[in-house]
Formats: sequence, C-alpha cells, structure tokens
Amino acid sequence: MILEKVVHHAPSLGSRTIEKIVLASGELAKHRQRVTTDAGREVGINLPHGSHLHDGDVLYLDDRVAIVVEQAEEELLRIHPRTPEEFGFMGYQVGNLHRAAMIDHHGIAVLYDKAIEALARRHHVPCERTPGKFVPAQNQGHSH
Repeated sequence: MILEKVVHHAPSLGSRTIEKIVLASGELAKHRQRVTTDAGREVGINLPHGSHLHDGDVLYLDDRVAIVVEQAEEELLRIHPRTPEEFGFMGYQVGNLHRAAMIDHHGIAVLYDKAIEALARRHHVPCERTPGKFVPAQNQGHSH
C-alpha cells in the first residue's frame, strides 16, 4: 500500500481499527519512506516533496481501518536557564551548533546531545535528560 496524502479534517475515527505508524522527529520530515504499522502492515509513504508529517495525521481511512501517525517519544535535553543572560547564552550555543530546538518560557529543549549537556553543566545552567516528543521551532534555513 502506498500512502500519498494526509487525510485532512478526517471525521471521527469511530469504531475503526487504528493502525499506528510511530515515527521519530527526524522521520516526520521525510516525504518518502517505507514503514510498518503497529499491526504489521508494510506501507510506503510517498508525499509531495516538502511535506512534513505531524503527530495525529491520518494517512489512510476507509470504513474499517485508519492509519495514523504517532510521534515517538525521544530522549531530550531540557535546559532551564534562570536568567535572561543564561537563556541568551544557551540559545546562542545551541544555534551555533546548528541544533534544532524547542523554545518556550520554561527554557530550551533539544534532542539529547552530550556536548550541549556538558556545556550547560560547565556553565552551571540547570539541565535534565527527559523523554518527550520533539517538535522544534520551524527552521528558516540559512547559508554561510
């Protein structure tokens, strides 16, 4: 089975059997890949170039079955700056290392990276390893 689009605004899934495709954050950005649902069904994903999958996207829907994307939890490094200076410093360092990040008023989260963890600890910025779904800020891209 080849899945070529995301079913937008799907109706309630009701009593359909739900087959999950569990993908890590990096796999959500791949528009073409072969995967296996949690029910063992092999499917190909062939979306338009530039497509990006999201947690909860419905890729297939009929009267009996729905195939739904579930984002996997991954090991994150959550950085908890205490001051604006720490926030700016760690944000700069994460960006300088070209790492994607989730940023909110609580702090910065990146996919676990021992170099960033060591940097935070060396500068006494609180951080912790924790599982979670990684949904980074949108990348605007750049070049050097």
